[in-house]
Amino acid sequence: MEEKVKTEEVKNGKGFHIGDLFQGLHVKDIFLGRFISNDILIRQWKRILVIVILLFVYISNRYTCQQKIAQIGELQKQLVDIRYEALTLSSKLMGSSRQSQVEKLIESKGLDLHKSKQPPFKLVKNKHGNR
Repeated sequence: MEEKVKTEEVKNGKGFHIGDLFQGLHVKDIFLGRFISNDILIRQWKRILVIVILLFVYISNRYTCQQKIAQIGELQKQLVDIRYEALTLSSKLMGSSRQSQVEKLIESKGLDLHKSKQPPFKLVKNKHGNR
C-alpha cells in the first residue's frame, strides 16, 4: 500500500524522495551527465537551486568568520605588545622624573638652576575678586 502511495506521489510530482534520485543510476551515468537529465531533478530544479545558494552562503559565511577570528587573534597580540610597551615607557618616565634624577640631569647639562628656598603657596580667588 505504501509503495503505491509513493509511486502515485512521484507520478503526480507532489512527493520528493532522495532514493528516487539514485534509483537505476550507475557511475557511468554520472560521468556522462545523464544524471542531470533525470526526470526528478528537472522537476525539482528550484529546490536544488535554493539548496546550492544556501550552501554558497554557508561557505562564504564560514570563510568570513575564520578571517575575522584570525584578525582578532592578531589584534590581541598587538594589544599585548602595546600594553608592555606602555608599561615600559611609563616606568622609564617615573624613573626619570624623580627629583634626584632631575637634579642629576640639570648638573650634567650645566644649567644654572637651583632649588627654590620658599615653599610653594596657593593662590586663592575670593568671590569679590580680591586676593
